Amino acid sequence: MSVAGEIHQSLYRLYEHYVGEPDSGKDVYGYWLFILGYIIGAAGIVGFIVGYGGNIAEEMMIRISGVAASAGLAFCLFGIGLMLPVRRRGIQASVVGLLVSLVGVAAFGVVYPDDWRHLGRGLDVEVISIYAAGIAIITGVAALVPVFTGQKGMFVEEEGTTEDPPILTGNALEDAQFAVFRNEHGDWKWNVLHREALATSDKSAVTRPEAREGIERVKSQISSAGLMELTTSAFRLYEDRDGTWQWTLARDDGSVVADCGLEFDQRDGAEESVSFLKDRGPEADVIEIEGAAFTYSEDRGQWYWQLVDDDHTPLAGHDEGYRDKDEAESAARTFAERFEDARLLDVEHLGVELYEEDGDWTWRFVDDADDVVADAVDAYDTRRDAEEAAEALLPALESASVTVAGEPTYELYESGEEWHWRLVDEGEDVVARSPEGEAEHGRSEWQTEQFGENATEADVVEIEDAEYEVYPSADTTASDDTDGDADGDLPAPFEEAAATDGGTAVTFEEGEDGGEPAGPDWHWRLVTEDREVVAASTEPHPDADAAADAIDRVREQASEADLIEFEHAAFQVYEADSGEWRWRLIDEDGNVLADSGEEHTSRSEAAEAMMTLKEQAPDAELLEIETAAFELFVNEDDEWGWRLIDEAGKLVAEDPATHPTRGAARQAMNRLLEHLDSDVRTMDRAAFQTYVAEDWHWRFVLPSGDVVAVDDESYPTRDALVDDLDSIRRGATEARRSTIGDATIQLYRNGDWAWRLLDRDREEIADGAVAYDDREAAIDHVDEWRDHAVDAPIFTIEDAAIRLEEGEDGWRWDLVDEERTVLASGETGAEDKDAALERVDEIRQLAPMAGRVDFDVASFELVADEDDRWRWRLIDEDGTPVATGTEAYDSSEAARAALDDARDLIENASILEIDSVSFELHTDEDGWVWRLVDEFGSTMAESTQTYENRTEAREAMNAVKSHAPDGWITFTE
Repeated sequence: MSVAGEIHQSLYRLYEHYVGEPDSGKDVYGYWLFILGYIIGAAGIVGFIVGYGGNIAEEMMIRISGVAASAGLAFCLFGIGLMLPVRRRGIQASVVGLLVSLVGVAAFGVVYPDDWRHLGRGLDVEVISIYAAGIAIITGVAALVPVFTGQKGMFVEEEGTTEDPPILTGNALEDAQFAVFRNEHGDWKWNVLHREALATSDKSAVTRPEAREGIERVKSQISSAGLMELTTSAFRLYEDRDGTWQWTLARDDGSVVADCGLEFDQRDGAEESVSFLKDRGPEADVIEIEGAAFTYSEDRGQWYWQLVDDDHTPLAGHDEGYRDKDEAESAARTFAERFEDARLLDVEHLGVELYEEDGDWTWRFVDDADDVVADAVDAYDTRRDAEEAAEALLPALESASVTVAGEPTYELYESGEEWHWRLVDEGEDVVARSPEGEAEHGRSEWQTEQFGENATEADVVEIEDAEYEVYPSADTTASDDTDGDADGDLPAPFEEAAATDGGTAVTFEEGEDGGEPAGPDWHWRLVTEDREVVAASTEPHPDADAAADAIDRVREQASEADLIEFEHAAFQVYEADSGEWRWRLIDEDGNVLADSGEEHTSRSEAAEAMMTLKEQAPDAELLEIETAAFELFVNEDDEWGWRLIDEAGKLVAEDPATHPTRGAARQAMNRLLEHLDSDVRTMDRAAFQTYVAEDWHWRFVLPSGDVVAVDDESYPTRDALVDDLDSIRRGATEARRSTIGDATIQLYRNGDWAWRLLDRDREEIADGAVAYDDREAAIDHVDEWRDHAVDAPIFTIEDAAIRLEEGEDGWRWDLVDEERTVLASGETGAEDKDAALERVDEIRQLAPMAGRVDFDVASFELVADEDDRWRWRLIDEDGTPVATGTEAYDSSEAARAALDDARDLIENASILEIDSVSFELHTDEDGWVWRLVDEFGSTMAESTQTYENRTEAREAMNAVKSHAPDGWITFTE
């Protein structure tokens, strides 16, 4: 359709949609001219207002706005005149008025402002007069419509008849009319005229303008129409409105039997299609597809198979060609066998596939698009072993932590019933770990906190043999879990310093200012290189110096102390600090059972007082203390220990541990004497203690004596160890904390981001097969797969599997083997996944029962439509429809019988080319009929009756041809 035709159609449609059904084309154009004039006039007025306010030059502003406003008024009035029921002469007068007014508008644009209102020649009166004259003509036509120019005016006669006889409304094909006239004498006479309907339209029009347009087209072309007489069947070749060539096969009575199945760009293509049908159609075999069938075709020396349904819709095929037809048939049979038993890979998010490789079994993760997500590292002897490994892994993935390679991380993990941790540095090396297992997760977390908080400022110390450590009391307790709830258990060194009221060992004393705390208490301990505590203080000291002085007293007292051993209670006579003598009764644990209660001036006086009580405790030994002494004692658990008391009977040092035998306690006491002169070191902050055990190692010790971290590997020299501590300090401080389970997902970057799966011992389980542009995308995908891992199906492809995939044209399926080699594919896409599944089920049913269909060069096929109406069609060897029957039948037998008749028509049909409007004259069952066919092969009009002979039909056709061009168009409601 041309641009003008499209505009014409658009104007009609808009008018019908928003105004109503027009009586004629002038109603439509009149309305739109009115709208156009309104827009132009309004634009002129708005332009004047805006231009004036915007300081545009006055002359140019008035010229433009004046031309637009005056032209808009003329178009508005002219549009109104067209919409009125004006006769043709009235419309002509309005056109003259419009032209005159536009001349006036143009004149204004030329003469203004130089020749306007006393300037130049002053042509304003002439210009206004011309414009006013044009407007007056248009207005006059509109104003005088009811009187002079209207179709139903007061002083004019009505055009046409005022009543609608049955012949005009289609209720009758013929009628009579009385024609009244005057004779030569002036008297009235009348004649009776016979009228009949000669032709009728083949199609109906939706709107009155469409009907009028069709009539005008017939009127304009019917006089030049030629005549074609159909005595036999014929192929009619014609060029369609869109420029393509087509053909139809018609009987001698003009009814269409078949049309072409294709459209051709050139006339030669349509002629070749007709020739193919005439050559092959009479002898072509008839094929019927029940359900589905395999077809085979050759292309460039390669053979291909395809599964089609009874509508010849392709269901399945394969892009790979075969050397000969036998191989293609074998491949088709193999497809049918595999497809029926193939597993459907309906993986919603994540699945685990078991597969065999090089004689071993392994597994891999696949996503819903059947893309490999990750490959397992280990191989297994049997499929069951691989399956068990996957089954054990999937539950662990749901709670798997996500770590990032290259970022220092504390990894907390449970082994057996104990918790451990390790520090992994930027290079993925384990550089520190917990010294031993802990029963509570909170204890391991507390150790990592202490290591991270104190590593930066920690000293590096080395203990040669043994050393005194002076340290402050701890003021914090451990936490049992990450949420900060206290577990109530204190580290062992904390417990020995706990206050009697259950609080910590921190004491506060009121200072001179009345409220400042005195600070933590200080203690000392003698430790060996392997952190064995040989001796420890028995009471707190106000500061480090006091604790160091206490060590000096222990050295002094211990060097002169005697060894006292007793198994029961004993009396002691001792000199007090004031120089007075006293006595007391102590049990085997050192507890004071009785005291003298008073002071004596001499040892003998104190001994006499003591002997009075000894008569009541005859088994108690008598101990005379002149210097400090070591005491070996057994406690209530039959465990042995030692303690050091000075000459005043005051406890100054004791064994921090107990021993099963007296000999073991004596040995422990001797270790104190061996290391009595060890160096003293103030330990007010944590320290890396280096030591040698074949190679160099370190342990991280808090001031409390707790060892919270140890190294993971040894060092050849101490300098190498110290050099490495800088990176360990940095990693310990910057590391994030992560509690891991049986599996950990680790992100790493190697150009793009990827991930791998590690077990509890950081051994690789699987390596991801997907690369990501950024870290966030990797985390998002990992989180999605991890969330659905517990529901992931475990499957294996033994022979073949059906894989669904969404593409640009919808959902498709592929039949693949275990190597993901595509064996067959769906030929068409489905709208959604459910539709694709239905199609797969359909093919499962059809493929095993599908027969073989060999398409010859040409074959007839009987097909049923949705209403179970049967038709025939001719297809070529590629299954392309060449011709399709236009008539439908109730059964395939009836369609086959019609096809037999069509064969004769095809063989005897002539070829006609339609290049202009033509009359077709042909026989019908009861006689002769005619029809008017346009150049596109469409019927424009046909006779309303059947004539007995050719002559009558021809005369009726000629009558229409003669009178139709000048016929009136009368619309009846």
